[in-house]
Amino acid sequence: MAIIEILKMDGELDELIAHRATGRELQKSALARGFRTLADDGVRRVLDGSTALDELMRVVDLTDRM
Repeated sequence: MAIIEILKMDGELDELIAHRATGRELQKSALARGFRTLADDGVRRVLDGSTALDELMRVVDLTDRM
């Protein structure tokens, strides 16, 4: 089972980038429109039984989530 992180570009993100928004501003905008981080997708897959926590921790740094 793959865990993925895809950021779909749209007009709002394009404008933020054009105006040199910070990474935090870009992340906040993306999250507000449903973007799911690699860690979030991985945790979701652990909770639904698609993968194991130790497998997720092998490929994604979760230290800031603990």
